[in-house]
Amino acid sequence: MTVCLLLGMSACSPTRYVGKDEYLLNRVKVEMADKTVSASALKKTIRQRPNTRILGVARFHLGLYNLSGKDENKRLNKWLRSIGEAPVIYSPFLTERSLSQLTLYLNNKGYYKAMVSDSVWYKKKKAHVLYRVQPGPMTRVRDFAFRPDSAFTARVLSEEEPLMQLVLQDSSHTLLRREMPLDVEVLEEERERVTYMLRRNGYFNFSKDYIQYYADTVQNGRPEQAYLEMGILGSDTTAYQKYKIGYIQVNLDYDPLSVMNGVDSLYRQIFYEGYGIVYREPMKIKPPVILETIQFRKGEWYDVKKVADSYARLQALNLFKFINIIFREDTDEQGTPQLFCEIQLTPLKRQSYNVFLEGTNNSGNIGVGGNFAYNHRNLFHGGENLTLSVWGALKKEKLRENEIFSTTEMGTELKLVTPQFWLPIFRLDEFRRNYAPKTSISLAYSQENTQFYKRRVASAKFGYLWRRADNKWRYNFDLIDLNYVLMPSVDSSFISELKNEYIKSAYTNHMILSANFSAVYTDQVVNSTRNFNYFRGNLETSGNFLLAMDKLFHASKTLANEEQYYKLLGVRYAQFVKADGEYRFNHYLNKANTVVYRLFLGCGYPYGNMKALPFEEAYYCGGANDIRAWQSRTLGPGAYAPLDDYPNSVGDFKMEANVEYRFKLFWLLEGALFLDAGNVWNINRFENRIGALLTSDFYRQIAVGTGLGVRLDVNFFLLRFDLGVKMHDPAQLEGQRFVLLNRNGGFKKSVFNIAIGYPF
Repeated sequence: MTVCLLLGMSACSPTRYVGKDEYLLNRVKVEMADKTVSASALKKTIRQRPNTRILGVARFHLGLYNLSGKDENKRLNKWLRSIGEAPVIYSPFLTERSLSQLTLYLNNKGYYKAMVSDSVWYKKKKAHVLYRVQPGPMTRVRDFAFRPDSAFTARVLSEEEPLMQLVLQDSSHTLLRREMPLDVEVLEEERERVTYMLRRNGYFNFSKDYIQYYADTVQNGRPEQAYLEMGILGSDTTAYQKYKIGYIQVNLDYDPLSVMNGVDSLYRQIFYEGYGIVYREPMKIKPPVILETIQFRKGEWYDVKKVADSYARLQALNLFKFINIIFREDTDEQGTPQLFCEIQLTPLKRQSYNVFLEGTNNSGNIGVGGNFAYNHRNLFHGGENLTLSVWGALKKEKLRENEIFSTTEMGTELKLVTPQFWLPIFRLDEFRRNYAPKTSISLAYSQENTQFYKRRVASAKFGYLWRRADNKWRYNFDLIDLNYVLMPSVDSSFISELKNEYIKSAYTNHMILSANFSAVYTDQVVNSTRNFNYFRGNLETSGNFLLAMDKLFHASKTLANEEQYYKLLGVRYAQFVKADGEYRFNHYLNKANTVVYRLFLGCGYPYGNMKALPFEEAYYCGGANDIRAWQSRTLGPGAYAPLDDYPNSVGDFKMEANVEYRFKLFWLLEGALFLDAGNVWNINRFENRIGALLTSDFYRQIAVGTGLGVRLDVNFFLLRFDLGVKMHDPAQLEGQRFVLLNRNGGFKKSVFNIAIGYPF
């Protein structure tokens, strides 16, 4: 449907609103004489670009604009023009500007003899522009020095100045090297690097504008080689003075309106460990919570990095809607320059609640659910974050033709996250200062009722969270992750229909006591239009501590079903090790087009006290956030075709790759085309199902699905509709697995998904 819509819109005459003596800018190309310069980088400097295309061909947004009528006062026409894109009319003036910009870009990259020309041809009210680029020889740096040339002598700092001495001592970190291109961008990066280094060493007022370069391409008579020198302008200014941190004042209840109106009678001030604390009664947060986030101290040299880290640490508390750190120049009693610091904090509301409803449809399996969450951000005035969640869901699933059964799920969770690092034996002050660790405790209970079984799960967690000040890396270490799973009722006929003992073991009482470490990296910048990466790694181990205790105290094993195993609190406990990783890359093409790539790889190995991974820990494929051409837990393992209808296809090893092309349509609507591939396999020696084990020909058993989707993005949530179509089904006989064009795949076996949020 989405593709047909795009084709229909693009079929409209794109030159409908192009005037008599005007031409629609159809294509812009850059032709390079050689490959020394990136053509894509050059295109970014061109001043006029054609209308946005989807799939590289369809001018969908221009088509929307062209659907509007001539009467600009009609509401429908106004709306179509607001969501569409007006035709880009070819402009000779902007072409001349583009020539200048291309030449300037090449000059800045060191190509001072670059030549750029353009050709324009017209066909059927459309203009095609070609830019021909001949970069010419590149100018390189023959020699570089921090020492000033005679032309600089009267204006730059001497080498004896403390600031210049610091720059010379740091010269080993310079970005400037001999034989490098004379690239203005690199020179600018070096100015910023030197400025940042100086501002980390007390030079509060220093600016990169004080750094200048001198390049000589005439000295040796060879314009392709340059002598480059850097100088720092000298004058009687505070830019060359070092500042120490003086008095630090923290305002816990900063109100800009009160400050503007001069109303300060409601404020009180106390002194705590040398800091001034300003607040309104009653005090809403304990001072140590805030002071631990401040990375700089009185008497230290000003350091811009410590200031930025302090911002990040304060934001991580999630207690304030406004954070500002300001410095005012001052002097101490001896006249030494110092900085008075004021930290202004405006608190958020301490309590809030959310109610969330959702509906799902996975190939006819309809479900509805709800979630209520209460949140208190500052429970004991120490930044403690308490969350109470209650959720429930009702699902109707089709197992066989004309047979429907209902599943109900409900549960609750109580979670407390505190900025206090509860590690009584080790203080780790430096670690606490640099990584903002938190302690997390949670208790949860859930139950699932089906016509075949009832499952009850009680869980408890205790662990730590921390992250780097730059927020790119986040870590989580669950020291204790306890799950107590009870199956109070299991239908005997359902169990007897499960043909494999490996699967039957998932429907027994068991306990999981594990430790889990995970790390997440992302370089995404909020509201940015650049590419970004995402990585998540996870390592989990379970049962080893309990087994060691049983062996230490010579506990006896239980014998049942020809198996011997240990129990704790009356149930068998699981023993396994599990590791997985996920990588995503968001490739931003333009304002309307994005391509997202995802790769997932995971493996779990059960051993010792339990012969299979617990059902909750096993990997599965299919569903709205996985391989969308299959329903959840219905794919695999391997080439195995399930003999029972219940969706319980899980495995020990999972490999999956996804590509999704996302494009803006109009209003709040987005479109998508996707390709998913992957499967799960088992590596367990107890696995006896044909085709389920991971072998050297696993690549023949990779499932492939494709499809299209429509999304409704309303900022605070995204409603997603995806239609998945099977292409390669490993459950079919070899030689018959390409199913896109037959009754075992294609649209006849398509899976329709409704979900909240992007799949990845």
